[in-house]
Amino acid sequence: MSVIARIFQNYHRHTHRTNVLVPDSTVSNEDYAKRAVELGHGIISTMEHGNQGCYIEGYNLAQQHNLKFVFGAEAYWVKDRTVPDPTNGHIYIGARNENGRQCINDILSEANLTGFYKRPRIDVPLLLSLPKDDVIVTSACVAFWKYDDVEDIVQALAQHFEKNFFLEVQYHLTDAQRRLNQRILAVRDRLKIPIIMG
Repeated sequence: MSVIARIFQNYHRHTHRTNVLVPDSTVSNEDYAKRAVELGHGIISTMEHGNQGCYIEGYNLAQQHNLKFVFGAEAYWVKDRTVPDPTNGHIYIGARNENGRQCINDILSEANLTGFYKRPRIDVPLLLSLPKDDVIVTSACVAFWKYDDVEDIVQALAQHFEKNFFLEVQYHLTDAQRRLNQRILAVRDRLKIPIIMG
């Protein structure tokens, strides 16, 4: 009997610099790097709400602690960034390589220039402009699932990003998260999209 080892890597995490409106973390990048080493993890990521975080700091900490650096962002998204839509769903976008990092930076900049409405927002066309082999995209948290037709959007993202699109489940002990995880499992079964745990 073969055993498949699953090693958790904390790619979806935030620091004290994230979400200035509603802070949801008090931890620094350095704290995460030290804890990653303690737990035997292999990565340190930068990922804040609406921006890529202090990625130079993340890169330097990765070098200092012998970790792999993962560049990412939990972007705010809407269907159409040109419309004053306050939905501001969340979506994880991570770079697989330097071209992916540059393309993510480009759409985050565009979110500030042409998509700003209360927050910098990317939209589905900007997401689909990302090169499918250079990024990883996940459905992030409960805040991804805000539109009535979000499963159609999930299907479009999965078709575009193929093996680099994941449905993200999370381990929050809330009824809303439990219900969402069950929904995600049903969507996975129907659309054959892989699961990732954030």
